[in-house]
Amino acid sequence: MRRIRVTGRFYIFLIAILIVVFLIVRPYLSLGDKEAIIVSATAAYTNRMDAVIIRDEEVFSSGTVARIEYAATEGTLLEAGDTIAYLYSTGYSESELVKLDTIRQNIQAYHKTVLKNIVDPNLNRLDRIVDMKALELKALVTNKTTGNLLDLARQLETAMVNRQEYMRSNKREDPKLNKLYQDETTRLNSISSWRTVARADRQGVISFYMDGYEKTLVPEGLEALTPAELRSVLAREAPKGEKSRLTDIYRLVNQSEWYVAILTDGKSWNPVLEQEYKLQFDGFADVVYTAKVTRVKKIDNEVLAVFQIDDPIGPLIYQRSGQAFLSKNLTGLSVTSEAIYNQGGQAGVWLYDVPGGTFVPVDVLFNDGADALIQPLAENALQVGQKVLIK
Repeated sequence: MRRIRVTGRFYIFLIAILIVVFLIVRPYLSLGDKEAIIVSATAAYTNRMDAVIIRDEEVFSSGTVARIEYAATEGTLLEAGDTIAYLYSTGYSESELVKLDTIRQNIQAYHKTVLKNIVDPNLNRLDRIVDMKALELKALVTNKTTGNLLDLARQLETAMVNRQEYMRSNKREDPKLNKLYQDETTRLNSISSWRTVARADRQGVISFYMDGYEKTLVPEGLEALTPAELRSVLAREAPKGEKSRLTDIYRLVNQSEWYVAILTDGKSWNPVLEQEYKLQFDGFADVVYTAKVTRVKKIDNEVLAVFQIDDPIGPLIYQRSGQAFLSKNLTGLSVTSEAIYNQGGQAGVWLYDVPGGTFVPVDVLFNDGADALIQPLAENALQVGQKVLIK
């Protein structure tokens, strides 16, 4: 049998084949740490999630109001000083008006008896002023006219005092007449104490409807807000705490600064402070707000983010929670999702700058499972073209 002679060319050919095979299978071999290149990328982010609305609203409550006369229209924007409502206390009684009328008739009748032979134009003028102011007050209290009750009551009281002083200075004091004057003043003070005028102490949208969360979900409590509280609101559970004996009358809402709080698992998306998103609520497709991230808290395996909105609140003045749509074009550095690691609860990548790499903390803006859009916590800590390790 003829023996085959192996030449040097054969070995060269064999080595070449082995090199080609190695290059083909190398990506599938585990030969220590792999590397990935940092690139620049943009992702169109959109997501739908549960959200809770937190408003800057002032609630007026009272435990002594028996009747409310609304002056402002629901949902309108009021300025400081505008009248909201007339509030009648529990002592409100129509019979007091009847008694006041009776006393004034007695005063007029007694005037005619005491002064029947005296012609005094000044006293007649003072009487007419008192009568005129008394009629104006009666019309105001019985809702036939509008105006400032306290101012009118002061004007009537001044007119009555002027009349008494005139009688006294002209030696026409009379014990019975003084008693009638005192009764008149007592009834007047009683009537004035029934009704108070509620006025706006700042600009805001007025509403006479409440959901019970106005005093618990407030901007001052955002720092202490927890995922459990958000879940309670989303589940429509009643607000916790002692039930107040006071009755909520109205609320004045700051339309130009309000908040939306959301929960996320922090895996596919992480909000970053100062980022701005477009925000819409389910059922209000024609209203788009600009929402800025103002707070981000990582609690256990959840991320609680708070957005501030400075656009007029509009129809959401009556909404406490709902499905929110967030959208934004995110721009940042991109790496393969495999290059994202977690150390002590902080996401980051291993920058291949020294053997073994250096851990660089990052915010994961978006992660679709294949690629992750990242932003280093320290500015310029990562650059396009640098390598990261996949351990």
